[in-house]
Amino acid sequence: MARILVVDDERSLRRTFALFLRDDGHEVETAEDVDQALETLEAAWVKAQAEGGGHFDVVVSDIILPRRSGVSLMEAVAERWPDIKVILVTGEPTVETAASAVRSGAYDYISKPVSSSKIRKVVGSAARVKSLQDDNNRLQAENDQQRAELARLVEVRTAEVRDTKEALASTVERISRIASNIPGVLLQFERQSDGEFEFTFMADSAQETFGINPTDVVADARAFTDRVHPEDSEDLRESLARSAETLSLWSWEGRIILPSGDVRWFQAQSRPVRNESGTVVWDGVMLDMSERKDLQARLMLSDRMASIGTLAAGVAHEINNPLTYVLANLHILGKRAEKAIGIDQSDAARSQLCSQDTLQLLRETAEGARRVRDIARDLKTFSRSSDEVQPVDVRQVLDSSLRMAINEIRHRARLERNYLGSPLVLANASRLGQVFLNLIVNAAQAIPEGAADDNLIKLTTTTGEDGHAEVIVADSGTGIAKHLIERIFEPFVTMKPVGVGTGLGLYICRDIIHHIGGVIQVDSVVGEGTSFTVRLPPAPADAVLSPLMPVPGRKRQEDLPRARILVIDDEPNIGRSFVRSLPEHEITVVDSGREGVRALDDGATFDLIFCDVMMPDVTGRDVHEHITEHHPGMLDKIVFMTGGAFTERAAEFIARVNAPRVDKPFDVSTIRAVLRQKLDPNYQG
Repeated sequence: MARILVVDDERSLRRTFALFLRDDGHEVETAEDVDQALETLEAAWVKAQAEGGGHFDVVVSDIILPRRSGVSLMEAVAERWPDIKVILVTGEPTVETAASAVRSGAYDYISKPVSSSKIRKVVGSAARVKSLQDDNNRLQAENDQQRAELARLVEVRTAEVRDTKEALASTVERISRIASNIPGVLLQFERQSDGEFEFTFMADSAQETFGINPTDVVADARAFTDRVHPEDSEDLRESLARSAETLSLWSWEGRIILPSGDVRWFQAQSRPVRNESGTVVWDGVMLDMSERKDLQARLMLSDRMASIGTLAAGVAHEINNPLTYVLANLHILGKRAEKAIGIDQSDAARSQLCSQDTLQLLRETAEGARRVRDIARDLKTFSRSSDEVQPVDVRQVLDSSLRMAINEIRHRARLERNYLGSPLVLANASRLGQVFLNLIVNAAQAIPEGAADDNLIKLTTTTGEDGHAEVIVADSGTGIAKHLIERIFEPFVTMKPVGVGTGLGLYICRDIIHHIGGVIQVDSVVGEGTSFTVRLPPAPADAVLSPLMPVPGRKRQEDLPRARILVIDDEPNIGRSFVRSLPEHEITVVDSGREGVRALDDGATFDLIFCDVMMPDVTGRDVHEHITEHHPGMLDKIVFMTGGAFTERAAEFIARVNAPRVDKPFDVSTIRAVLRQKLDPNYQG
């Protein structure tokens, strides 16, 4: 993460900002005024120069400071360290103040009071921009160095050519050899009076790079220009026209369609000269930039997927809280309706309310709520960004992916699942799910809509002869042409229309599978369909899935002793659902972690503590730490409830803590099963 300097004359604000930012993984230092801030920056700069470490990335400064203002600090930073991003903070927000700050060079402007989410968002954005600029500067420096070296070589060789005719043949031979071996293609071309272009030289490396014979290009420029991508052709002509008119540096990036059908990105640069006859001549180089473009596209895709994952985690969390008490209340209503049906009804309205039809309505509503719960759980699976691997069942991951893609399938094909025995594999469920989801969606989109009964998508899991887990996604779609099969896992290769997909899906899938230690293969027949097979090495023989919470048993809950239960959750309706669902127990409900801690500190004792993880102010982690320090005898009483730990701090805590956990939304039977596990001395799992 980034290195941050927080400058404010109020100690409490410095500590608060630092706490917020350290929670996001940033390295934070503080200063109380401009002079101290500049001393800190200078010391860090000197140390970085001497030891090769990193300097500060972002400065967050209050505008109003003793002696010198935050604006003067920003100006000093801009002059001494222009790459550092400065964010100004003030308690007197106006549009003019904000505009003035940005015009003066501030990266961004924050008005007090400053929330945790606001400062994290703004600083996170500044840190990302700084990181990207650092990468860009490094790449630009490497590019400039390469161009400078090429320019030096061209200048040296050109001088030798002018010296003597005897040196000409030797120089041409050396230049030709160098041009063939350097990364890229050296070329020389002219613009004729009619506006057309003619190549006077193209290095032999053009044969390998472009798949074009350079002799053909010198004979007819169209052998090259006709291979410029149609969407980039006009830009090429306009850039050359501007360069010829002003004799300014010519720089162009565009796509070339190779004879094989591959599309590659190239960057060309040249400074033109006008010779004695008035013809504009360019001597330049074209470099293959496809790998760099691939990296940029993957970075953009990764950032977009991270944003989507964060959004999905948040949506799942917000759904899970109300869904928990919806399911609990539906369960209670259903039980009450069942009891009321057998009682004599004195009027028609009451009879209708307590009828079998009403009971069926409640059951159907509960089923709908459970479907929403399953969707929320699938969202949580796909939103996890951790690279942690653990034993997973490919059938469970495949089903989770299938639920996410079912809408793509239902109007295109019938679905058939053939799940045979397959071993557990060591993988990250989220990334493996991304692979399966991509393959399923591709299979669906290979089939036109409107004939679902005539088409089939088949999912198969099995164990290979070598013990590997095998997952097969097959479809009866259009199939893939043979010349594309060989390149299907290359970046930017796609059969989809322009604007649909990036051409990186299967490329990323292959990377994920290879990282796990597996392979992905494809078989296809045009007009008959396509089959993708994923083969993954088995997990160690002693590997087991993460244990699930206990399921309800047959023992009557009434046989359990009456228990004192503390419920800590910032959603009041969840606490009320505990009270309604467990009338045989004594339930104490508090709606914040702070109140839960207070109840324990006041001397109350409980047989069980159900505590939410994600709460404002005092979190479930804070409650656990307080109990560990002050009430260690209560540690084994804690059961955590979570609707999704979507902050890094909460996720780390959930992975580390040794305590039972129930995932929201849960139903009454799950809670009763936890009670039986914790309260029944004869419980054996």
